Amino acid sequence: ATLASTPAIADDTDPPATLIAGKPVHGTALDPVFANFKLDRMSATFAEEKTIALLAKPLTSTGTIYFDRDKGIAKLTLTPRKQAAVLTATSLKIRKGKRTEDIPLAKSKDLKALVLVFPTLLRGEREQLEGAFTIGMYGSEDAWWALELAPKSASLRKLVRKVVVFGNKSAVVALEITEASGDVTRTRLTAI
Repeated sequence: ATLASTPAIADDTDPPATLIAGKPVHGTALDPVFANFKLDRMSATFAEEKTIALLAKPLTSTGTIYFDRDKGIAKLTLTPRKQAAVLTATSLKIRKGKRTEDIPLAKSKDLKALVLVFPTLLRGEREQLEGAFTIGMYGSEDAWWALELAPKSASLRKLVRKVVVFGNKSAVVALEITEASGDVTRTRLTAI
């Protein structure tokens, strides 16, 4: 299912349900979409749903994401409870209340490839993404498009089945991550 089939965060600005159909394009055909990135800074509000097989209802959260090309990404979750996650090129720090967890990315190249997908995309670094993922594009850079990232290595496939980034012209509007377990996280960006 794409984000368009998720009523809790769907609206008239969602990607068409039929966007990911047919044969994707690869390689230099992706350049027009990647040319829109190469961002220095960005901020957006987010609404996120995580569907977990063992739960009857999806987990939902909202907050703000800040991106800085040189520093990384900060994700500040406001609901259902406050949490801060800061992702740099070398670590992921998660603060919940008074407790902070620091996860060095050097310990797992697969975890590093996965968590750095979004900032690498925003920097427009297609070649770096293609080191860990096969990237196919659906749609057109002039309208709705979707980049589907499929992990290349068996070890990365143990973490994630695919990552899909949805956009409209020059704007990224949503991110969908399907984990190896089948759990799906859908993140919708607004007020970019």
